[in-house]
Amino acid sequence: MATRVPGISAPRRRVVPVWAVALVVVAALLVGAGAFLSVRALTGVDVPDAPRGLRLDERSGRLVASWEPVSGASGYQLVRDDGLVVYRGDETEAVDVAVPAGEHTYRVVALRGDASSPPSEPKSVRTGNGWGVYAPLVAQFPELLPQAPDAVAAWNDARCVRRYSGGRDEVGPSETGNGRVRTVFVVRCTAGAVDRPFGVFWFASKDALNAEYSRSSATSRPVRWRHGTGLIDENGRGVFKITDDPARELAMIVVLRTPAQDVLRTVDSMPI
Repeated sequence: MATRVPGISAPRRRVVPVWAVALVVVAALLVGAGAFLSVRALTGVDVPDAPRGLRLDERSGRLVASWEPVSGASGYQLVRDDGLVVYRGDETEAVDVAVPAGEHTYRVVALRGDASSPPSEPKSVRTGNGWGVYAPLVAQFPELLPQAPDAVAAWNDARCVRRYSGGRDEVGPSETGNGRVRTVFVVRCTAGAVDRPFGVFWFASKDALNAEYSRSSATSRPVRWRHGTGLIDENGRGVFKITDDPARELAMIVVLRTPAQDVLRTVDSMPI
């Protein structure tokens, strides 16, 4: 039996009103909902839908991909094989100009700010032989040059092959060469027949192009053509700068004189 201490009343049990319990429950639900929405925003749960309708069109030396637009997307990424991003922008069509020959798988991802969608269903395609990493250079001349090594160009059915060899003053021999390669890429072509040869050379810098041009000027006379300046030597070999297009300022065209073609007339007729 409990002993009651004189002067001290026994504690009364406090009854919590039902409405107070309900208020606490509602507040907890609101806090929980707010926390859920905050986590959703922070974790990027609200992402765009995965793009649909990915289509692949294999063309000579390049791959054209297209897909359906995604509502609310601010941009897209086209990914080749194991994560190589070949396009990032807001269009729903992209061209992979540097795709190598072989079997490739593509996916497209929609972007919204910093959030990205799940990838689209993958699509695979087999592509033919192309110019590889130099395809963007060849693509600067879509009519003059074939866009794949085994294709023909729109201009005079020109066929081209890669031929790269540094000049003697670039790589050697040691008494004349400096060991530094100026020429990045060269294609040599024949237009219509083997007696109409020409080539396009790309250089590592404007200084490299000017150095080659200066070397040729020692034995050549200056001429004007419809896209810039040029030189023609005593053997009829012409080298021509492209001066009115900054995107192609590192390219130089070389045309050889033959009985079938006049150098200046030929270069003026080229679709540059």
